[in-house]
Amino acid sequence: MKPIEEIIETKEKLNKKLYQALSTMERKDTIREIRLEIINNQKECPHYSNYDWAIVDGICPYCGFSIGKTDE
Repeated sequence: MKPIEEIIETKEKLNKKLYQALSTMERKDTIREIRLEIINNQKECPHYSNYDWAIVDGICPYCGFSIGKTDE
């Protein structure tokens, strides 16, 4: 598994990359590739660390993975 710092850094980079691709209307292949990178990053995340960030609404604060749904 990757260190949590690397997971967080990768998430931030991929989110910026995805935002840029969507705002410039990039080809679907580019967006799909970024999405796959995000999914792979989420698979590497342990969803916990010494940072003690809380899971809010079932979303991992480190990688953005949807851990569980809240039926509110």
